[in-house]
Amino acid sequence: MADARSIILHEYPSSPYAEKVRLALRLKNLGYARVELPMVMPRPDLMPMTGGYRRVPVMQIGADVFCDTAIILRELETRYQHLPLKLPGHEGLAQMVAGWTDGRWFQCSVAVIFGAIGDGVPETFIKDREQLSGRPFDLGAMKAVAPMMRDQWRARLMLLEERLAGGKGAGAGLYMIGTKPGLVDVHAYMNVWWMKSAVPDFADACLAVAPLTRAWYERLSEVTGQAPETITSAEALRIAKDAAPRLLAATTLDEPQGFRAGERVAVAPDDYGQVWVEGELVHADAQRVVLQRVSDEAETIHVHFPRAGYLVRRA
Repeated sequence: MADARSIILHEYPSSPYAEKVRLALRLKNLGYARVELPMVMPRPDLMPMTGGYRRVPVMQIGADVFCDTAIILRELETRYQHLPLKLPGHEGLAQMVAGWTDGRWFQCSVAVIFGAIGDGVPETFIKDREQLSGRPFDLGAMKAVAPMMRDQWRARLMLLEERLAGGKGAGAGLYMIGTKPGLVDVHAYMNVWWMKSAVPDFADACLAVAPLTRAWYERLSEVTGQAPETITSAEALRIAKDAAPRLLAATTLDEPQGFRAGERVAVAPDDYGQVWVEGELVHADAQRVVLQRVSDEAETIHVHFPRAGYLVRRA
């Protein structure tokens, strides 16, 4: 039964970013609990823990809350070092690859997928995503560009094929770097999984001319790991309220803006969903910023964000 020591993943099944974390959990064979969130707001039990941050997924361990897949994967590697995914050759490169998979390739996937299934998208979803992005969710435009975006999507997929074909020695072509799956594979997997789930005929046609990538994808898809426990959002909030954040030294290291521990700061993504989360700065370094927040619903929470891709300012 889930408690303050448990990994709790707040997600919904069709989220490609959540699948990235689910794959990492399977590869590391980690047990976890899941909270199934609605695809659209409101998420009233999550907001007291994140301070308003609304992207999915969010990971919780007790009263520590991790926002964004980048910091989730970093924390999983730090806390659970068995079956590591940060393998030789993946260091640093994995996050560089994530900038591509989560950026240009993901946006290409959005256009292809919603160009194909747009007629069935509920109005509530459209309005929610418009609020999240701050711009129109134009299904008509996606349909119009979908043929060109299919070309672009295939071109990006073929870069995986080229990488797999470029391996040397025994076991070459099994994974992106070497003979074991690592963080680069986790990031590269996301868009292929989403396309296979949403527009399988198109995905299969692309994979038919990319046999190494198809075999790579199938190997990763067959990883089982531990089946998660399902809990409610109210149970997760109660776990956070009854727990205390993990002890963390109040430190800042070589901060370009001169931030000091104890200052009131705000953090937000640098692209979309720009909700500023305010709190007392506990820790900051080149890869992570941690805020302490206190509320009636959750009491004391440490909210963790990655540094790359997030803006930090004085509140």
